[in-house]
Amino acid sequence: MAVQWRTKAAGVLVALTTVGLAGCAGQPGAAAVVDGTAIPTSDVEAALSELLPWFQGVTTTNVLSVLVQEPTVVELAEEKGVGVSDEDARTLLDEVVKQKSPDATATFTEPALAVARYSIAYSNLEDLANPSEIGEEIDTRLRALDIEVNPRFASLEDDFQIGAPVAPPWLVGSGSGTDDSVPEPAPTPSAS
Repeated sequence: MAVQWRTKAAGVLVALTTVGLAGCAGQPGAAAVVDGTAIPTSDVEAALSELLPWFQGVTTTNVLSVLVQEPTVVELAEEKGVGVSDEDARTLLDEVVKQKSPDATATFTEPALAVARYSIAYSNLEDLANPSEIGEEIDTRLRALDIEVNPRFASLEDDFQIGAPVAPPWLVGSGSGTDDSVPEPAPTPSAS
């Protein structure tokens, strides 16, 4: 799956690369678990709700994909001398907000900043002299990760591609499979 977001404000292109996700996240409340570190459902929901007003096409699946990949891509960018800071991420998001609505302001939490860091780091890596080698390095590193995903958030398709969640056939109301739409996951209840 190749999903692209474009922003004129910073000229950033984010291509969500393919990464294999399998299984069911083994930690309650986790949208995914990467090498034993949980990505909480609340992080996916926060990034989605904060970015949706400003970026077309943002989905739960592609936000989760980015949150899974972000540490790897940001680390590689740092190693290659084109690292990204939280301030760079805030600046990008502020520019997008101003471009869409000059009088608007928005607040972004860590999960949304992670998406912006990924975007900048990926773009910086694409600008290096050897982008195909960089792409192979990203792919190799991502494939080496131990990743589990909560099936409410994504599904694994052929060739390790991340796809939208698929309703299991045993769910009441899942129908005959003629309706390809799957609703966004319901929020995870929080302890009061």
